Amino acid sequence: MREGMPIPRTDGNGLGTSFLDENLLSLLEKYSDSGKIPMKEIDYETALKLEFLKLAVPLKGINDSLAWVARQFGSDMEIPYIVRYYFKLGRDWRKAIEEYFRAIGEDNPGEFIEIFKEVVEKAKNLIVCGEDIVEIAIKHDKEPGSLISELKGSGLISPTVGCGGIGKAKAPLYEINRFFAILLKIEG
Repeated sequence: MREGMPIPRTDGNGLGTSFLDENLLSLLEKYSDSGKIPMKEIDYETALKLEFLKLAVPLKGINDSLAWVARQFGSDMEIPYIVRYYFKLGRDWRKAIEEYFRAIGEDNPGEFIEIFKEVVEKAKNLIVCGEDIVEIAIKHDKEPGSLISELKGSGLISPTVGCGGIGKAKAPLYEINRFFAILLKIEG
């Protein structure tokens, strides 16, 4: 297959997508161990695809913020932990979630697959309110602050505009990792 051509099927789980091309996949596989893609390896179009899907985000942010929304193009790109696990574990999103949460010491890491599904269900346009995550945490007998921190640390969510200052939001708002939301939608 020629470089740059869309890959109609990337794995045995049926992820048939036109947005994952050979260049994107090879970059992610090459750098998933280190977690950082050097800027010199990325062309503009690839950087946009990586950031749009949240497969990788610029390393540097405004005021050293870790929020995706505050990241600035022009620097190396960081691959979120959950994406690293996805590529290390045979491109299985469920296994990536379970193994990430096992690695950070969760007693029932498989439960986080269901938690992520519920977070995505509560979201509108890939934005979920902190209050919704609190409800999900309580339902699963998790401490809400810890759950939010763990979801952020994994790269499944990131803070975005909110915290009660804009519109109707009375709690922080979080952006969901677009790539993992797509995988959930495609593969259920």
